[in-house]
Amino acid sequence: MLAILEELVEALYLKDLEELLTWYNNKSTLQRMGYLLEELQWNDQLPEMIFNSLKENAFYPVLLSPDKEEKAGSTGNRWKIDANVELESDI
Repeated sequence: MLAILEELVEALYLKDLEELLTWYNNKSTLQRMGYLLEELQWNDQLPEMIFNSLKENAFYPVLLSPDKEEKAGSTGNRWKIDANVELESDI
């Protein structure tokens, strides 16, 4: 998954993300995307835009990798992401 994101982020423009944030409302997906972008330090502006959009309303802890039998616990990060998997890139 990270290899795909690394390739896609090269083609992602701020204007495109701004437009996406006007209509896309799945908070957990935005939390995960922002977390990954920030952790892997691709572009400082992209995660900031996502976070600014998220903080307009309440958002809650989620697992980085959703699991029906596991619930999000303590996060320790501003994205409220419980990193239940180790991040690895194929690139």
